[in-house]
Parts: sequence; structure tokens; C-alpha cells
Amino acid sequence: MSGGVAATAAEPAEIFRSARASGRSTLLEHEVYAVLAAAGFDVPKYVFWPGAPGEGLPGEVKEFLAAVPGDGVVLKIVAPGLLHKSDVGGVAFAPRDPRAVLEEAHRVHADVGRRAPGAARTGLLVLERLVPASGLAGAEALVSFKQDAAFGPVLLFGLGGVLTEWYASLSGGTSTAILRPGEVKQDLEAAVEKSPALKIFFERSRAHAQAPLVLDEVAARLETLSKNLSSFSPDNSSGNPTLEELEVNPLLLTADGRWVAADGKARFSNRRFARSARPLAKIEKLLAPKSAVVFGASARESNPGRIILQNLKASETIVYGHLRAVHPRADTIDGVPCVRSASDLPFPVDLAVVAIPAAGARDAIRDLCAGDLARAIILIPGGFSETGNRALEDDIRAALATSRALPSGGPVLVGGNCLGVVSKHAYNTFFLPQYKLPFHDAPGDHLVAVSQSGAYLVSLTSNLDGIVFPRASISYGNQMDLTAADFLEYFERDPSVRVLAFYVEGFAPLDGARFSAIARRVTASGRHVLVYKAGRTALGAQAARSHTAALAGDWETARALLEGAGAIVAVTLDMFEDYVKIFTMLADRLPAGRRLAVLSNAGFECGAVLDRLYGLTPAVLAPVTRASLQACLPSIAHADNPVDATPMADTAAFVSAADALLRDPGVDALIVSPIPVTPALDDLAPDPSGSHAENIYSPDSLAQELLRLFRETAKPLVVNVDSGRLYDDFVGVLQRGGIPVYRKIDRASRALSALCS
Repeated sequence: MSGGVAATAAEPAEIFRSARASGRSTLLEHEVYAVLAAAGFDVPKYVFWPGAPGEGLPGEVKEFLAAVPGDGVVLKIVAPGLLHKSDVGGVAFAPRDPRAVLEEAHRVHADVGRRAPGAARTGLLVLERLVPASGLAGAEALVSFKQDAAFGPVLLFGLGGVLTEWYASLSGGTSTAILRPGEVKQDLEAAVEKSPALKIFFERSRAHAQAPLVLDEVAARLETLSKNLSSFSPDNSSGNPTLEELEVNPLLLTADGRWVAADGKARFSNRRFARSARPLAKIEKLLAPKSAVVFGASARESNPGRIILQNLKASETIVYGHLRAVHPRADTIDGVPCVRSASDLPFPVDLAVVAIPAAGARDAIRDLCAGDLARAIILIPGGFSETGNRALEDDIRAALATSRALPSGGPVLVGGNCLGVVSKHAYNTFFLPQYKLPFHDAPGDHLVAVSQSGAYLVSLTSNLDGIVFPRASISYGNQMDLTAADFLEYFERDPSVRVLAFYVEGFAPLDGARFSAIARRVTASGRHVLVYKAGRTALGAQAARSHTAALAGDWETARALLEGAGAIVAVTLDMFEDYVKIFTMLADRLPAGRRLAVLSNAGFECGAVLDRLYGLTPAVLAPVTRASLQACLPSIAHADNPVDATPMADTAAFVSAADALLRDPGVDALIVSPIPVTPALDDLAPDPSGSHAENIYSPDSLAQELLRLFRETAKPLVVNVDSGRLYDDFVGVLQRGGIPVYRKIDRASRALSALCS
């Protein structure tokens, strides 16, 4: 039996070792108090009453009742794994009278036994009854430490109590801050700046003359807590268990000025993860191979392997005579020599593309690894862990791990369940005929697109064909070997890659933490990391287990930590595509500030864009600019920002207005948004039937004049064309000339805002 003071003397490692030795995967509430006290948090005064209550009070309980302050106490059942004690009658209040405490102890013990018959009742806690600061908004806080599978240790701080999830819903999720250990103060300051809900803790208001908490002190305690728990990660070398989650809800501001942990729970596991290094320099062989072999090309008909073989045959990097196919019977396929197996290759190859079913693919990769016959492997098929076939995947991982002991370091592998790579001016392993997925040259030599989903990469490629063509488009699938962070680290070494766009379905274990660390370095160098993280869904049953899971699921955590590292996170696929386009096409003309000018010929667009500025600010036009606008536009036009030129403005007037805005030193960026249906603008392709005289290829057409302005300015210029298919040619001319075009003005302003960030 122990009191609150004695329990706090134990080191966290001792507490976890003792709990694990007893066969538990959770800490008892008073053990959580001890962990918190070691980090400097206040905890309640308490006494542990083991076993079932008997006929009288134990002596320690009597002593506690005589010494504890206040008029009453709290009784809580101690039952490992029972998360919500109050729901089953496991919490009660009693006056300090020994008889009343004994009576309540019997009732609590019996109620839990009846309402949660599976709970192992190991005793009761008798605690001081905390008196909250009367009427103080923000009196209850949530503090949590969790071990995210991808990002490692994460801290949470926010509004707590029984209304925790309600606060989150009401505030749009901003009532809780997701914080990085080591950067707690910086992250907490940024979160408070953005969130009125969190300001209630740290600023004076009508509710309280003084702020309830001091941000520096809260940040310091959270940093100490994370430091104390850092040796309980899945990659720790101390033999400690992995602390999956520790949650305190609420931390209570009391009437006597303390900030006390009124409740706490923690769960741990034996989950382990061993980091492994990969020979990333060999990604060069993946992107520009000089020799290659294909497994799975049919000699009789077109199949994925044969399409890949044909694509590689047309490669600009593979040396003549250094391409082979593996086939059990054919001597040649499409003029390419065949060998019977990997071991029959006349030379080791830079690239092996494996496009045969899973079991055969496993055997082929074993042969390639054992013989050190490939520098890089693309594993096309699925049928591994994503379908439940973990054994085959484990065999491939084992072969790769064994090969890492070779003098060469073994091959790197992309996949499985992927489309592979399109390397600009090098080769294409997408097993799609070019008449279905053409690749037309376009800007993008400073862009790399990396996608876990091959299908999404195909969609992105098709949508941006002729507008953006990345230097490399990489589909990496199951991450059996190379991961998202591996590709980011490799391209970090190449400063000519300015934009790195990632579509991620799920990070490999702890790969999110590594990705974030690399992204922080990349963005600090002035380059850009764009991320779309799939999986923005509720955690379902997991969310019901704790407030932490409900408030900071995988997606919320990923977004907070990636943005904290400087990455730009798109929350929709439209946003991601828009960002890829604007960062690629305007990479050499980043804005000097966030002052936006807008030119349209429709009043509704001028109003709509002001409602959707996404952090941009309307530029204040210089008097000379307003005078120029008045001189060139119709008298009924609105000659101030945003400029409504009206449908009466012809091409010359509209272009003159755009020119005046671009010349204004107070304008950092410009959106030109013509509604093209007005007859005053020349924005149609020529019509052979002679129904009109417009010609977007004429030097004085709207398209050509806008391209002239674009070439003459260093400022970012974006065009919005909110009209139908009739104007697709107009859009195409502008985009092939280098101007990003959007079809809704709020998408244009949102993309520009991201560029300005």
C-alpha cells in the first residue's frame, strides 16, 4: 500500500518493467501519476487500497483520511484495461467520514463487478477531491503522448474534460494542438496563434483577468515528459516496452492554483521496429539504366511484360545490346535476346523489371539477389501483403536483407504492386500503350512526382499531359524496400530538383518521421515538398478507445507534422494537382509577398475571390495604376482592385489593364480571369466555317497578348477561365505557353496562396 508521495519516487522504466512483469499491457492510474510526477506535473494526493474492501478500513486509508485536505474524497476502481471507469460505476465521491468511505468502497467494487464482469478488480484508489477553479473557462486540459506508427512520438495539448470531442467538433479540430517533441514551444505558439479555442489557456479575456496558464511553463513540462518517455519507442535499444499512448484528461486547474492530473491512463506493447539502411545511390540506376532485363514478357501476345520490354527497347539510356528478356522457351521477343533464367544473364544489369505472378516473382528476386545480378529491381505485380500473402513478401525482404551484406550492397527494389517508373528522356515501365497514355514534352525538369498509387500517377500524368512532364514519375507500391522517405532523401542530394510531389497512402514504420526531417532540410533550402496524404477517415473502433485517437488520428497527425516540417499538404486531389501545376510552371517566379491583384470582366468573380483569398491580401493600387486603368477601361468599369473591366472591355483594353497591374510595385501576383463568352474578347480557335473572325493564334489575340505579358514580367501570373469546353483551345494555348490556368477562381487564388507560402 502506498501514498501519492511515495509512488512518485519510482523511475518510469521501473514502473513499466513492473507492469510488464505482472503480465499487463496498461499502467494503473497511480502508476501514470508516478510517470507524470517524474516530469514535474502535479498529481493528486492518494492512497492505494489493494484487493476487495473488507469489514473495516485499512490503517493507511484511515491515516490518509485524517491528513487529506478538504471535506471529501474520490474513490476509483483499479482494474487493468478498464478505460472508462465512470461508465460502469467505478468512480464515486464520499465525505471524509470513514464509515461513508467504507460504504462507498463496497458499492463501487460491487457495481463494477456487476456492470463489467470481465474486469479484473485489483483494488481502489482513494484520492483527494480536487476543487476546480470556479467558473474559469479552460479549467480542464488534455495532455497526451502517443507513439504514431509512422511519425514516432507525438504530443497533444488542448481543451479537455468530458466535452473534449465536442470542443474539437465545435472548433473544427483546432481545440487540440499536435506537437513535435523537441519543438513543443514553437508548435504550441503557432497553434495558439491560429486557434481561438487554445487562446483561452494563455491569454487574458472577459472570463479571467489573468491567463490560466503560462505557455513557456506548459511547453517545458511537455518537453520534459517527452524526454522522459523517449526510451519507450519501438526502436529503443534499452529493452523497454513501447509506450503506445499515455493520456491525462483532465489536467485540472484547481481553486488553490495547482494544475493537477485528475485522471490518467497508459498502454504499452512489445512492438519493435529495426531500422535498415538501403543503398540509395543505386536509385540512379533505377532512373537512367544502361542495361536491363524483363521477366514476364509474352512471346505470343501483348501483355504488361511485353509492353514494358517494348518501352525499354525504345529507351534513350540503355546501351544497344544490353537488353534481355527472361523466357523459358523463346530465343527472342521483338528482336530482344532471351535467356532462360536470371542466372543465365551474360552480365549484371542496372535494372530488372519483374512482371510475373507473385510466387515466380519471389523466386526471380531471390536469384537476382543471390547472384548480385541487378542494381535496381522494379516489382510490378501485387499478390503480397496487400492481399494477405505475407510469407511471399517476407521471403523477398529476407533476400534483399541478405544481399545487403554483399560488397555491392545488393539491389534496391521498387514495389510490389506498382507501375514502376517513367524517367523523362530515358524509359517507361508503365505497361500502358502510348495511344492510351501519351507523353508530350512539357516543362517539369525540376519536378519529381512520387506516388504510392500507380493509378493516381496515371491520372496525374494524363491530366497534365502537354502542360507538365516530370523529370521522374515513380510508382512505389507496397514499399517492400524503397520508401517515400528514401526517394525524398535521394532527390535532396540533387539541388536541380526544386519541386517534390508525393502521393502517400501510408508511411512505412517510422518513415514519416524520417520524411519530415528530410522535408525540413529541403524546404529550408528554398525548395518545395508537396504532399497528398490519403486515408482521411475516422479511426472507428480505435477512436472510441481514447480521446487521443479521436482527436489525432493518422491523417491529422501526418498533416500537422508534415506542415511543421515545411511541406505543403493538399487536403484534396484537386488541390494537389493545382499545386503541382503552379509550383512547376512558376518555379522561377516566386512572389515577393502576398499582395494579390485580380482582373476580371465579371462582378461575381471579383466578389467571389475576395471571399476565398486563403491568406492573400488585396493589393492597394498606386494612384498611377488607377489612372491607367481609368484611361484604358470603359467608363462603367471598376478601376480599383479587384478590377471589374466589364464585358464591354475588348482585348486591347483588357490586356492594357493587366499590364498596368503587373507594373504596380504594390502588386506581388496577378489573377487574370476573363469570362470568355463576351464578343469583345478574341479567345476562340479559328472556325473554318467562317462563323466568326476570332483566332487565338493571331499575335493580337487575348491568348497571345497574355503570353507576351507573361514573358515580360517576373511576377507570377495565373489565368482563370470559368467557361465550358468551347474554350479548351484557349486554355491549351496559355498553358503550353507556361501560364497556369484554372477553371474556378477560388482554385486559382488557393494555388497562388500556396505558392506565396
